[in-house]
Amino acid sequence: MIGFKIYYEIETGDVVLTIPEKNNVGAISTTKEQDFLMYDVLAVRNPEMVDFIQLPYGQYRSDFEIANSWKVDLKTGQVLFEYPKFETPISEQIHLLWQENEELKVENKELKLALAESAEAQQQDKIENQLAIAELAEVIATKEGL
Repeated sequence: MIGFKIYYEIETGDVVLTIPEKNNVGAISTTKEQDFLMYDVLAVRNPEMVDFIQLPYGQYRSDFEIANSWKVDLKTGQVLFEYPKFETPISEQIHLLWQENEELKVENKELKLALAESAEAQQQDKIENQLAIAELAEVIATKEGL
């Protein structure tokens, strides 16, 4: 069993070719020279400008399955993966926004009703205060008249 083989440009770390794992027991590892003869993408390149990493069987298997792309870190020799950004589907986002909008409409209606009730209560308080002031003014005028 042979793991992934990754050919990359030695100046940039950009991957030129990823050879998949071979999971049969009798699989034979190929040399760089053999790979340059078998793969057109390698054959058109200068072998001195390309290097490879041979990974152990099974290493990074799930990463290769879900990653968008990968390259080689030239300083560490490690494979760097770029993963997809998972987002909620647009249809679900629209549905959630619609629900939120409906909830906000209800809340807005309740707030408007509460505001109207508060304004009515303030108006009633204003009337009561004016009546109290009028009564007080009448009491004061009556005492002065005595």
